[in-house]
Amino acid sequence: MRNTLLGGVLAIVLIAVLFAASYHFRKPAEGPAQQQADARPPGEISKTLGHDFVGERRLGAWKLVCNEPRVFPRSPTSGMGNSEGTAPREEGPPPGWKLPRCFAGLVLRNPRNPKDEIRVTFRHFGFKRVLTLFLRFPPDEIDNSTAITVRFDGTQWPAAVRSCASQFCLSTLQVRRAEESVVRNAKSFSFAFKPMSSDTQIVLPVPVDGMTAAVDAMRRLND
Repeated sequence: MRNTLLGGVLAIVLIAVLFAASYHFRKPAEGPAQQQADARPPGEISKTLGHDFVGERRLGAWKLVCNEPRVFPRSPTSGMGNSEGTAPREEGPPPGWKLPRCFAGLVLRNPRNPKDEIRVTFRHFGFKRVLTLFLRFPPDEIDNSTAITVRFDGTQWPAAVRSCASQFCLSTLQVRRAEESVVRNAKSFSFAFKPMSSDTQIVLPVPVDGMTAAVDAMRRLND
């Protein structure tokens, strides 16, 4: 029961985050810092963001978005097992644990249909703050059986399609802490997929300008 509750809360948070990302990435970043272009390198800009930063900031091609901190709601069992008297498989977060509040992303245009958007988002997910890549596709481009490959320089990983709904299909890739350097140090980033209506694979490059600064800022502000 407890694990089901925690999983359900995380799922609700994830859905809310995806729609929030859609809103933030559709509009330009706001605030005094965006009234005039900041010529500093993204790494220098990210270092000026304090732990209390709330808002949006352009870091190269990427946009960093930080919301107000929110404490994770405690389950009714408060970590003492579930309603059947059995121990949970995994301990929940400690009291006062806060949901990861910062994420970074950008919007690409679908090369087959420039009116469609493919949204690329990095965020931390779960109690252990696992770096996770989310790829949001138009619903008529892929389905649950589509194979998607993500490449950072010479390293490639499969990104599973987790769900498809009427508005979008979502693919995710979780990056272990030991492998985060592969993402942070990447000089090139792309993902490949074969649309349902085509036999030709599409390889879509993703700008890396500002990606390292965005991932570093997320880790610092979320931890």
